[in-house]
Amino acid sequence: MVTEVRDNHKTQQRKVLARVLRFIIQRRMTAPTLFVLESAKPLSFLAAQSLIVFEPIVRTILPLNDYEVFTAAIEDRDNIEWMIRQLEAVEEKQAQRRRTGKQQSNES
Repeated sequence: MVTEVRDNHKTQQRKVLARVLRFIIQRRMTAPTLFVLESAKPLSFLAAQSLIVFEPIVRTILPLNDYEVFTAAIEDRDNIEWMIRQLEAVEEKQAQRRRTGKQQSNES
């Protein structure tokens, strides 16, 4: 029972984090976000607490309930690592597309 609640909570956190990541990717802010996440990983609890300062900005992306889930999710280093892996995967796909496009233009 407790495991189900924890899994449901983690699933809800990942959905909110995925929404934030889509926002970041659409605005081509993956590199600075990766820098911030890697820098803040050792201090994830403090980083989550400092989000109070950024609440007006983040709330433009997320409604209040999701914002609360987001701040709780950021306290968990596993979620930080998950976000980093997701962003790195997107960066790798984009790099492959650029290489493929460059190769095709060179062959022409």
